[in-house]
Amino acid sequence: MRESRKAGRDAGVYRRRRLAAVALLVIGALALVFAVLVQTQASGATERVVPIDPNNAGPDTVLAEVAGVGISTPVRPASLTGLGYHPEGGSLVALAPRGENLSRNALLGLVSSGETPEDINYNVMDDAGREGPRTGALDVGAVAGTTAYAPVTGSVTSIRPDPTVEGANVVEIKPDANPDVRVNVALVQSNGGAGVNDHVVAGMTRLGTVADSAKVLDPQLSAYTTDAGNHVTVTVSRVG
Repeated sequence: MRESRKAGRDAGVYRRRRLAAVALLVIGALALVFAVLVQTQASGATERVVPIDPNNAGPDTVLAEVAGVGISTPVRPASLTGLGYHPEGGSLVALAPRGENLSRNALLGLVSSGETPEDINYNVMDDAGREGPRTGALDVGAVAGTTAYAPVTGSVTSIRPDPTVEGANVVEIKPDANPDVRVNVALVQSNGGAGVNDHVVAGMTRLGTVADSAKVLDPQLSAYTTDAGNHVTVTVSRVG
């Protein structure tokens, strides 16, 4: 009887030691996973993903599509600092982005074409209280003074002052692919670029340069780039 009780105690001690060992292994594994996650997040914060791989992208690489019109990059791929979509009013037509949505976890259900040969990467930024489609406007980042090109092939219908930055303009283009919409490129410094009624070619015709909006604004795109966040903004609206 005494031996039986002793055997029971020994078995209980063994089980407790085994459970303690298993618990230590689990805690150690969790600590290792946590350390890896922290390191990954830290490296991701310091090494930002490039917007486009310039080695595989041409000057007229299409960033988005809307109403049968392809929106080409208004900045040469090698000069891009970031791509960010955001709302900019209820009258705008939503753009269908091409590439990989780096913000996809925060925006369930947003349609994206996934990986592209040009390795396009973009962010969908916070609406900041603005109304309209989440992808109604596209900020195309580049250093101030970088040449801005036509994002579509068509005719320039107007060039008007940009209300947000003194000296900058909004260039409006009627695309050949769909004359029922207008493509607007804002924050353009019009210095020797295309004029009203000129025919422009996507990725080839110079509109002007990227205005220095960061000197008067706090560009939202700066949260996704390593610079001041200067950019041109592309939007599309319907006629009538």
